Amino acid sequence: MPIVEYHPAYFRALCNFVTEVGINLGLSHRPFVDYYYASSDYCRLYLLVAGDGSVVATYGVERMPFEYGHRELTIGFGANFYSIRPGAGGLLFVHAHKVSPVGLVYGGSPDSQRLIRAKGWTYYSGVRVFTLNDEYALRNGEGVLRQLIKSAARYVTRASLASYESLIPLSVRKQISVLEEKDYTRDLLNPDSPFVFRFAPTLDYLAWRYNTSLTFVRYRLFRILHGGRTAGYAVINESPAKLIVAHCDGMDPEVLAYGVILSILKVGEQDRYPRCAVLSSCHPGMQNVYKRSGFAAQRAERSFFVGTLKGPAGIASDTSNWLINYDWGDNGLRPPFPDQMKDQVN
Repeated sequence: MPIVEYHPAYFRALCNFVTEVGINLGLSHRPFVDYYYASSDYCRLYLLVAGDGSVVATYGVERMPFEYGHRELTIGFGANFYSIRPGAGGLLFVHAHKVSPVGLVYGGSPDSQRLIRAKGWTYYSGVRVFTLNDEYALRNGEGVLRQLIKSAARYVTRASLASYESLIPLSVRKQISVLEEKDYTRDLLNPDSPFVFRFAPTLDYLAWRYNTSLTFVRYRLFRILHGGRTAGYAVINESPAKLIVAHCDGMDPEVLAYGVILSILKVGEQDRYPRCAVLSSCHPGMQNVYKRSGFAAQRAERSFFVGTLKGPAGIASDTSNWLINYDWGDNGLRPPFPDQMKDQVN
């Protein structure tokens, strides 16, 4: 069976595959699939195709530019790893990580985690997800009563995002502010990072991955100002129920964290119904700022693995000076997409 790269001509076969998998996947939403996997050289969806032209397995890889120390490093973020035939997924996994030797799984299903553990990938501890206004997410198989309880909890326990501004010290608000931008410009990039390990996209990469004009996801870009000077930026993934800190970067961890919070509050300042906000971090200084500003850490760490087909990738285990964000790979690109919800309303 040949391994091919997705292009739009395979979309119908991909939809049939999603039906066979039996899960509501973003792979059946054409605006997302055609843009994310077929509009640039940064990302590919590998398909294992049977003789009759049907898709039997998928594995997507976004080739993300990182900095580790002073070294540039491309890491393949693995996602949309599904198979309807035993052994097929493993073939795609090996193929993808020959093309992109260093791989990253951030989250991932139990099956994918078992595979990468067997390959000797390194688990990096300390990556935590933080929430403001707990989302009380519904899960498959939960009964009607459980869903009603969660819905009531969202209504009773959430506060308006604007109300959290009072938790930010006045001295901070006098020094740090945010300004919404439409386009990514060179002065936003940070050449002298305080972080040992960080995602370090180019301007072209940012303009592709966090495009502020997409239909299937709404990204909003904020310039972070410290004393009137640019100190970093934050990208917020905005949906009707939730705000996700997709990506951020800056010259000082605590200034960056406050800038992230102010960006969230700016997006939610006119909310009639309080939304949830979600971000991830493993930097103690940034975590402390988030906690003081009302964020709560989820109980369990979020799984974070890096490795190669031969085992570890040679990245040290200390994550305390890493810059981690939530919406990497397809973590923030999950159905229902905003344009799907708009279609349902119309």
